[in-house]
Amino acid sequence: MKYNKSWKFIVILILSGILLFEMVFYLHKNHTLSVFKYYQTTESETKDELIISLFMNNIIVDSSKFYNNYFPDSYPIEYFNYEFKIKDINKEGEPLNIYITFETTPVIGPHISVGDDEITYKVDPSGNKTLVNFNHIKSYEIPERLRPNMIKPYPEKKN
Repeated sequence: MKYNKSWKFIVILILSGILLFEMVFYLHKNHTLSVFKYYQTTESETKDELIISLFMNNIIVDSSKFYNNYFPDSYPIEYFNYEFKIKDINKEGEPLNIYITFETTPVIGPHISVGDDEITYKVDPSGNKTLVNFNHIKSYEIPERLRPNMIKPYPEKKN
């Protein structure tokens, strides 16, 4: 009887460990936390969140091309969609396309901001998205404890 209870406890402990490992691995693999804001009050704010969500994967891929030059995989850059803003949307060109510019602030871990960026995409009438411009606007100071393992020195802090 006693053997049976301890065996069940060990199995539950092992399964819990596997589940915890999978959860942590999943979060580090995706480097993003997709959460809508609960306090949206206007239709415009909801539309902005929808647009950001539709561009989230593109923004992460294109932003990573810059940040992967400085931060190793052991310091994964995280992207939280509530840290993104739509700066500008306009129609121009012949044929007419929509250009949309986002302001983003990627982080290391949940709270260490690494930079402010502007990313502009062109959307054609078929919905194809093309990166037009990535501009690293501002670098934040990287904590001393993270600097030794960086791939190369980070751009100087801009104001």
